[in-house]
Amino acid sequence: MSATLKYALVSHIKMELMAKLVRWKKVQEALDALQFLPKKSAKTLHKVIKSAVNNAVKNANKDINSLYIQTIDVWGAPKLKRIRFTSRSRISHYAKYRSFVRVVLNSK
Repeated sequence: MSATLKYALVSHIKMELMAKLVRWKKVQEALDALQFLPKKSAKTLHKVIKSAVNNAVKNANKDINSLYIQTIDVWGAPKLKRIRFTSRSRISHYAKYRSFVRVVLNSK
């Protein structure tokens, strides 16, 4: 009863902040908490948890009220290296950070 998201275009540090918020909570509590937070990582994590719930309900015939979040693993993914052209024929380098997220659910 898990779901994995790879290469999410959010830094793993920002994603970890949202993961700390909902670890070890019931699924419905976590979804309600993440739904109204104005963060991109909250919206992404909400989708991953919802996918894990759908996997548990469909494949393992579990009740949504008995599910809780056992683990949320967040780690860094390869970053996207980009360039931006600036004045006087110069180039500025920047990186877009990505993350991997795995949500594991369990029932009580």
